[in-house]
Parts: sequence; structure tokens; C-alpha cells
Amino acid sequence: MTGHHDRNGFDCGVEALNVWLKQMALQHQSRGISRSFVAVPADALAAQSCVQSGYTVQADSILGFYALTSAFVLTENLPANQARRYPRQIPVTRLARLATRADMQGQGLGSLLLADAVNRARSAAQAVDSAGLFVDAKNEAAARFYQHYGFTPSTDQPLKLFLSLW
Repeated sequence: MTGHHDRNGFDCGVEALNVWLKQMALQHQSRGISRSFVAVPADALAAQSCVQSGYTVQADSILGFYALTSAFVLTENLPANQARRYPRQIPVTRLARLATRADMQGQGLGSLLLADAVNRARSAAQAVDSAGLFVDAKNEAAARFYQHYGFTPSTDQPLKLFLSLW
């Protein structure tokens, strides 16, 4: 993500995610805390196609985003069948945020963003080792979304989910 993207025009319907993207994403990125990735129209023609489909989109509009960061998790936060494989604390890549514009939800963009996040996490894991991708789902619907793609919920905390990269 760069400062050239229209963060202020983004609205996913969850105020905390909107505010984080507008106020914190670039700050975290510049400080090495997390890295944000955005989905934007490929070019002016793609933006125009969105407009013709009824969306208010410009070439710099953010259609969706996610953020990744490095983290450690305690194995007690992993699914029981996964926890047995690891020592007490393991390095992971954390999917810190993932959101799509409210008017574009349910069309597959979130799935594409998640696939990109998993691919980036795999690449990072091969370079610096990371046991998997960890996410704290915001609610049960989000947890079901992640489970659909192979994430397994923690035994005691169903909103904490893990996807092994190995």
C-alpha cells in the first residue's frame, strides 16, 4: 500500500477496520509493524468497468485490503491436534486485518485477498520460518469464512483460527 491510494473513501461496514486503514495502516507499515496490501482497479479501464456496473470507483479506490505481521502464539491458542506438534510458543504470520468494501462483499474479493495473504505467508515462512497463518476472527461469520478455506479454530477459543503452512 502507498499513500496514493484513497483510504478515506473505503468503507467495509466495520468502523474499526475503516479507521485502522485510514489512520494506522501507513504508520504501521513505515514502522515495520505490519505490511498492508490493497486491491485496487488495475487501470482506468477497470475502474470505468466498475462504474458501469454501478459502483462508485476511481483508479485509486481501495476495493479491499489485508495486513500481515509477524507474531508468536502460545500453543494453547492453537487447535488441540496442531498444538501437540509444537513447543509452547511458535512463530506465525498473523493475518491482522482483512476487509472488502461493503458494496462489493459476497462477490469473491475477500477470497482472492485471503488467497494472496496465504501465498505471501507461505513465501515468508520459507524464508524465515513460520509455523502457519493465525487470525483472530471478528465474529462467528468471519470464523466460518476462514474455516471454509481450511483454518481450524482453537479448541477453547473458536474465534482464534490457525492454518498450518507445513
